[in-house]
Amino acid sequence: MLNAQQSKISLLTNKTVLITGAAKGIGRGIAIEMAREGADVVIADVDEEESQKTLRLIRDLERSCLAVPTDVRDIEQNNRLVDRVLETFGKIDILVNNAGINTPGVDRILEISPENFDFVLSTNFRGHLFLSQRVAREMIERNIKGSLLFTSSSHARVISTRPAYSASKAAIETLVREAALELAAYGIRVNAVAPGWIAIRDEQERSNHFIPLGYKGAPEDIAHAMVFLASEKASYITGQTLTVDGGFSIAHTHYWRLLGMLPDSSSKKGVE
Repeated sequence: MLNAQQSKISLLTNKTVLITGAAKGIGRGIAIEMAREGADVVIADVDEEESQKTLRLIRDLERSCLAVPTDVRDIEQNNRLVDRVLETFGKIDILVNNAGINTPGVDRILEISPENFDFVLSTNFRGHLFLSQRVAREMIERNIKGSLLFTSSSHARVISTRPAYSASKAAIETLVREAALELAAYGIRVNAVAPGWIAIRDEQERSNHFIPLGYKGAPEDIAHAMVFLASEKASYITGQTLTVDGGFSIAHTHYWRLLGMLPDSSSKKGVE
């Protein structure tokens, strides 16, 4: 009789997954969780040292892993990345467009520079669009009914006071719907996960009173959502963004006032 471990069916067995920004943080969490679910993993990141750490963690799980230094802003690097994956594994079943940055320095409407704006949009949006285009073409050529995934953010809808970052994530969610509609005819699904406040630096204290559930999420929380959307369990889901944020994006001033964390707007207290 099979025990619980033996009877567990891995969700991504025999799948090859390419993950950008997988050297650390949320990307590392996604890579490790997908490896646990049976996938062979390709790490694409500019941080070669941290990429090697992720690679070793995945090989400890007895999964095949490849690390390819890649700057997603560079279309030629993206094409070389895809070529390398195909040479090694022969296919790509799942692409996770996770690489992303926030604005270096000041990011306000009145202060942001064209250079900083372009840096964020080319990393968070443009690079992923053209990498997805190349991978989708390879999936179609090989008749692979694959999955394209993106890391968005709750700030695609909740103002962050960093307009370049927020705009890049809002653009991602629109791209997800556009691509899902176009690629549905080929059986390729396109979805996104929108993280909220995630503890990506091994914080021991994760409590946060600005999140309705009361604490920051972990990279594993995003990884579990990504695994689900990549798997056959989500075979009828496309064009969607799954928000994983502990309720952060649905809270508002009325909620915080109800909890006594803001002054009652009907009283004069605090306005004199």
